[in-house]
Amino acid sequence: MKYVADVLENVSNTLNPIVIKELRQAVKGRFLAAVLLIFLGIQLLTIGLFLTNDSVSWSFDAGRNIFKTLASMLLVTCLILVPAYTGLRLAMERADGNVDLLFISTLHPRSIIWGKFFAALVFSALLYSVCMPFITLTYLLRGIDLPSIFVMLALNFLVIAVAIQCTILLGCLPANRVFKIILGLGWFLLITGYIPFHIAFTTVIPGVNLLDRGIGSQIGSWRFLAISSGVLIAGVAFIGLLARLATALISPLSANRALPVRTYVIVVWIVTGISAAVWTAVTGNGAPITVWAFVHIILQCIGLFIAVSERESLGQRVRQSIPRTRVLRPLAFLFFSGAGGGVMWSSLMIILTLLFAAVLSSVYTHAWSGNDLEDFMTCMAALGMLSLSYAMVASLIRRRFLANRVAGGYTWLISLVLMGCATTILPLILFLLSGTWDKRWLIGSPIGPIVFSANGDSDLLTESAELAAAFAVFVSALNLPWFIKQIINFHPSKQNTASNTPTD
Repeated sequence: MKYVADVLENVSNTLNPIVIKELRQAVKGRFLAAVLLIFLGIQLLTIGLFLTNDSVSWSFDAGRNIFKTLASMLLVTCLILVPAYTGLRLAMERADGNVDLLFISTLHPRSIIWGKFFAALVFSALLYSVCMPFITLTYLLRGIDLPSIFVMLALNFLVIAVAIQCTILLGCLPANRVFKIILGLGWFLLITGYIPFHIAFTTVIPGVNLLDRGIGSQIGSWRFLAISSGVLIAGVAFIGLLARLATALISPLSANRALPVRTYVIVVWIVTGISAAVWTAVTGNGAPITVWAFVHIILQCIGLFIAVSERESLGQRVRQSIPRTRVLRPLAFLFFSGAGGGVMWSSLMIILTLLFAAVLSSVYTHAWSGNDLEDFMTCMAALGMLSLSYAMVASLIRRRFLANRVAGGYTWLISLVLMGCATTILPLILFLLSGTWDKRWLIGSPIGPIVFSANGDSDLLTESAELAAAFAVFVSALNLPWFIKQIINFHPSKQNTASNTPTD
């Protein structure tokens, strides 16, 4: 027994202390026990009501119908309760009155974020364990096979993991209580709106849902392996990105927050790009490259609004890590925290993504039909240039007119207001003045290129791209002194020791 106790103690010492703390508090509290008991009672009641129906004895779809209900209940519970519980606890720890409790620990911020994440996954696994006996019973009632059950549960678990990490990221945002409440309500509405869509796609819509497609019988096929591998890689990569962002948010200001995030994005960009190219080469379908380019460009467009909200001057401790070799500084400028470097890095990634997609399209010319590729490339280029333009206009407005009223961290909010005006207010005014609706009024909106591309309006798409290019050049010229100032100031501190430098 002593040997077993020693082994368990060694295992406990190697585990993430945040996971142990969260699990101990959950076990000692009443929330987890109450949720498990209530969920168990609902499962018993649901399965009992189904079995009292006489159709169960002769129906060949009874097991499938019961599985749809039980899986939907499990998904709703894990998507709402577990992320809400995790996010609320983290938000309370990030509150102004308790912030020292989070930062006084010697743990690396990365360990804190992953500890919260894995603890929430354990809570979800407990709910899964309560539901598994009843879900196994559905196989005995006919209409569904075990592979389909496991594939559906695995897909739902991946979605739950993404939702948990998104909630952790929201909980790490350095915002006041009112703003966090608004973000929490928005996230709750987004989750509740996504749940019906996910359930319909996987179990409800006849002929479209995964159960009707016989997903369990396709496990050994190349198509299933390719799609499932792509979904798994995309989900894991997105979880990792969210974890990197959350880690950067709780890292001290004296750290170079941008380096791990941008390094991770580049690695994911390369790996997923190669995977999309191989997939297109094997299947002869250009959809993987199109999806890859679309996702990465959208992420970089969001990155532009995050970049302009970063600080414009580096602290002494961050400057000490700047390379003293002038040859390496231009590359290092892209990987250091700062508004100028962030904007240049996101813009460069958009350009590289478009170039990579163009090179692959020239190699696999048979993978696209008609003008689909040309319209897609034009749409993505216009979207990137419009995002850059609105981000830089917001930065210019804040620096020139709102410097003493709006902090730099809220520059993205000004960008959203500007894009909202271009998307809704300006078209509405033009509609009221003319009395008729014209799609051309969305030519300056970020959603305009997407709408034009979806409707096949190549002429309007081209006009939108031309306007976006002119807008981007004009705004970049106005912000050129701002860029030059940040580049000139990007040099290592003359002081060599941290003891002689003030803290950030």
